[in-house]
Amino acid sequence: MAALASFAAVAMNGAALAQDKIPYPVSTSTMVMQSSPGSGGDLFLRAVADAANRHIAANFAVENVTGGSGAKAMALLGKSRGDGSMLMGVSPTYVNTSLLSKPPVGYSDLQPIVRLFLDSVIVVVREDSPYKTLKDVVEAAKKAPNSVKVAVGEPGGLETQTMIELMQKTGTTITVISHDGGGDALLSVLNGTADFAIGEAAELRGQLDARQIRPIAAYTEKRINGFPDLPTAREQGIDMVVQKFRGIIGPRNVSPEVIKAWEDAVPKMLADPAFKKWYEEGALIPAFQNHTDFEAFINNFGTQQKEFFLANNLIKG
Repeated sequence: MAALASFAAVAMNGAALAQDKIPYPVSTSTMVMQSSPGSGGDLFLRAVADAANRHIAANFAVENVTGGSGAKAMALLGKSRGDGSMLMGVSPTYVNTSLLSKPPVGYSDLQPIVRLFLDSVIVVVREDSPYKTLKDVVEAAKKAPNSVKVAVGEPGGLETQTMIELMQKTGTTITVISHDGGGDALLSVLNGTADFAIGEAAELRGQLDARQIRPIAAYTEKRINGFPDLPTAREQGIDMVVQKFRGIIGPRNVSPEVIKAWEDAVPKMLADPAFKKWYEEGALIPAFQNHTDFEAFINNFGTQQKEFFLANNLIKG
């Protein structure tokens, strides 16, 4: 009898948890990531899927679809149904790729759903690197143009744009080596192919903790929580601030039910202790925007990016 009572209590508790979950139109959903496993975007989306599984009544799984700096993933999403069975995790890369490459499916053909974070961008070198600061890197690049090499993720990523801006502001020429994602870029630093890399704290945390790499600057307004001794680029005399957004999008015809489910779920996810521990350790800044605000944000961001690319002759008007 005691065993039956215990089983009944567990069943009732499970039913209560299920009832607390936010309804969703489908039972399973694939969340597409355009970068390779181990990248900042991949880690972000896997953590989001894990948290969503605890708060939304569906099973979310991540699939990496690399190629064309996100163009392949956007094309796949664009052909999907609007029932929430396929979504995509995004950063500025998907907007930049749309503007630089003009793929068949671009950011304006897809629907922003919610924004979750702003991501802190940092600069790292190998632990035994002679460079102690970002200023050291700049001075070396001035003395010997193209001798200093930087590893970045996809060509359309914010890291590449950051390097363009750094070279403009400092009058330097640095060799930029592109990869399929931040994880691959980090390997180039570890094996000595590149002198430094730009990435996010979440994707670099393991190597930072293992003292394989060393941070030398943060492209943030102020010093990052968890990195109190890491000076910003501005503190080193380089007037640059870079912030990377992280959000979820769907096909253009995504249903209102899908949008509402994510709008209701994200605040609960951000308060989830396990998810909160993850994003605080990765120095991500919670920056929730609902569908309407995120759509306006993306449209404004796209306009700003287009102006930047036109001004630097990276695209034609």
